[in-house]
Amino acid sequence: MLEKKVIISLGRQFGSGGQQTGKRLAEILGIDYYDRELIDVIARTSGLDPEYVAKHDEKAPGFFDYALAGRIGSPHLFGSSQSFVMLSNTLKQLAAEKSCLIVGRTADYILREEPNLIKLFIHAPYKYRIRFLCKERGITADEADDLIVKNDRERSRFYDFFTDKTWGQADSYDLCVDVTKLGGEEKTAQFLADYVRRRMERFE
Repeated sequence: MLEKKVIISLGRQFGSGGQQTGKRLAEILGIDYYDRELIDVIARTSGLDPEYVAKHDEKAPGFFDYALAGRIGSPHLFGSSQSFVMLSNTLKQLAAEKSCLIVGRTADYILREEPNLIKLFIHAPYKYRIRFLCKERGITADEADDLIVKNDRERSRFYDFFTDKTWGQADSYDLCVDVTKLGGEEKTAQFLADYVRRRMERFE
């Protein structure tokens, strides 16, 4: 049990093992983990259909939203922008209540005013990501390549649209880690757990 509250935001490249690393990190620290689980939480608290929330999960607004906004980044309650407002409210509520680790979804930006926020980003070499997805999903290298391009593009568009920062850029986070340098997700999670504990020693 942690003595102080900590909020961890975990950005990740698709196929880098970020999800697995984050889940293990949360287990080591004994805190709640939120990734796809956020869809059910948002749907329950907002009254929106879970399928609607899932459809817009980590998706930037489309052309219709851009046209309504009048300029990039201007908020309007349509499509993805409506879901983003619900996401923001949900994350702020969770962060106010307890320690937790939140995967993606611009949590580092939404919760930037949280004093005990630690912002992490997981990445890996492209060839590793291809192999990881082929093994994890039982797909071909070409299929893995298509998934990486599609998902990284969507995550980047979502992050860059709703924040004033750049997805995956080092200065957007406290620590960026290549999951291959320490030998995989488990050792990376152990390393990050030590980093989090050391950071928490500096919390007021």
